[in-house]
Amino acid sequence: MADPNSGDDWQPSRFEEFEIARARIGLIYRNQLLPFIRPIFGLAGFVSGIILILDVGFYFSAEYNQILFVTAQTVLTIFVIYELLGWLFCESSFSEYYRLHRAELVLALLVGAQLLLKDVLVQLFFSPVESEKTALLLMAISQFLFFINSLLHASRRAGFLQHRKIHPSVIFMQSFTIVILIGTALLAMPKSTRLEVPLVDLLFTAVSATCVTGLTTIDVGSAFTRTGQIVLLSLIQIGGLGLMTLTSFFSFYLAGRASLTQQVFMKALLSEDSIAEVRGIIRSIAIMTLSIEAIGAVNLYYSIPMAMVPDSSERLFIAIFTSISAFCNAGFSLFSDNLYTLSIQSPYSIYTTMLLVVIGGLGFPVLRNMVELIGSKLKKQKHRIRLEFTSKLVIIMTSVLLVIGFVFFLILERHSQFASILSTRQYVLQAIIYSVTPRTAGFSAMPFSEFGIPLTVFTLLLMWIGASPVSTGGGIKTTTIAVTLIHLVAVLRGKSRIELFFRTISESTIIRAYSTVLLSLVVVFLGSFLLAIFEQKQFIDLIFEVVSAYATAGLSRGITSDLTVVSKLILCAIMLMGRVGILTFFMSIVPAGREERYQYPSEYIVVG
Repeated sequence: MADPNSGDDWQPSRFEEFEIARARIGLIYRNQLLPFIRPIFGLAGFVSGIILILDVGFYFSAEYNQILFVTAQTVLTIFVIYELLGWLFCESSFSEYYRLHRAELVLALLVGAQLLLKDVLVQLFFSPVESEKTALLLMAISQFLFFINSLLHASRRAGFLQHRKIHPSVIFMQSFTIVILIGTALLAMPKSTRLEVPLVDLLFTAVSATCVTGLTTIDVGSAFTRTGQIVLLSLIQIGGLGLMTLTSFFSFYLAGRASLTQQVFMKALLSEDSIAEVRGIIRSIAIMTLSIEAIGAVNLYYSIPMAMVPDSSERLFIAIFTSISAFCNAGFSLFSDNLYTLSIQSPYSIYTTMLLVVIGGLGFPVLRNMVELIGSKLKKQKHRIRLEFTSKLVIIMTSVLLVIGFVFFLILERHSQFASILSTRQYVLQAIIYSVTPRTAGFSAMPFSEFGIPLTVFTLLLMWIGASPVSTGGGIKTTTIAVTLIHLVAVLRGKSRIELFFRTISESTIIRAYSTVLLSLVVVFLGSFLLAIFEQKQFIDLIFEVVSAYATAGLSRGITSDLTVVSKLILCAIMLMGRVGILTFFMSIVPAGREERYQYPSEYIVVG
């Protein structure tokens, strides 16, 4: 081929001609056509979301279904054309564009295949009688893929956050509020419920699921259809991992990048020291969560007795639901008596569920550290990974609380009426369940309303302490109570600083620990006081509800469904405070102060 800079006549190859033409047309497309096409695509995405909601949540006649189907086909065609044009006339190379937009292109390919091969799929996998239902099912799947694609595009264009100084706590708080409102709307759809459920109960359920609490005013297994149960399960998963974690995962691994602002948000929310670690941690969270929940679901599927759930597809869904609910420390169950019958007929299912609860309550940084530690030992690396300071503290506190809870139950309930109807093996199993569930799990296999006052008070303590930081659980956290107790001992011994594992605990950590303890007690006191005004019930039952809501424990002494509307709304607010963290909650509503450069002379005040 001749050099174009030489005097000889230069003739470009066909590929070069194609690239030149593509560059010229691409310039026209991006500068003149794209500004007009992009709003159309945005409108199509909005319409797609509406169609998805209508199709999944509402009942329509065959005539309206046909209108929805035609509209959906049009919207999906716009989606495929938009993505293909973006790829064909991209400014960079095809490979570079694919690297940054692989998720959108894969989604467009799937939707395009569904549009072209819909009739073939119906004939291959479904009977002619089900063809209409299948077409609607494929349409719903395509609309969902389009919805995911719209989220990816929105994630790319969320650059407005980079120019606004928003504290991570505000974003965290707002994300949970948005998810709760959307969840309530989805649960209110006609196809979500089998019977009429008051709006306040739907809101309460959405808050409880998003905050992974487990408190319910209705029987979710009988009140919700499969659609409603899937919505509930989605809220549990989003609430357990956090919307910002999921959004960042989309940005990193599907959208191909994440803004610096997003990384700073996640650094603060994950309590990491380095922004560089955020990507790896989010990847670890996603892999660990899916792997643990999948293993748990498989174990539960084969351990749930067929006599309890004869249908295999129903048993599979219950296994998946229970696994996710357990790992996320949500405590929701599709069985009407929660885990009581399951604990009698299948102890192995209970062991699996309790193990999932404990793992979920350890916290993602601890799980990641433990996986890396085990991996380094198996690979026999020279520079072995060590168990981090926080991991040591979390594991010790979790073990101590599990043992204490087990022993206290065996001692305090040995003469109760509940214990008298159980065999020794069943009683020990109930003690194992009790040692795990009060610290934010929410599962129940025993009547807490029949507990004596001593065990009830001890349960309040376990619920208040809760799980570990950056986990799916709530409460003030195991590390908080550990730091507070260690500092208290140091003060009593006259020490000016506290040391643990050959490390000195920072002053800021101590201040945050005491602030968390104090604010949590204030919330529990005010919540109990307000419930005592609106409810004519025993105070021990009311404070049990408040602590359970704040710690997202989900346990109740049987009064939740009988509460007034005002009391339910109060508990909703308390659950939200407990899930986002009491410090995070108040930091999101209290204006940030300015650090002064000067310092006044110190003065000592007589206290105590």
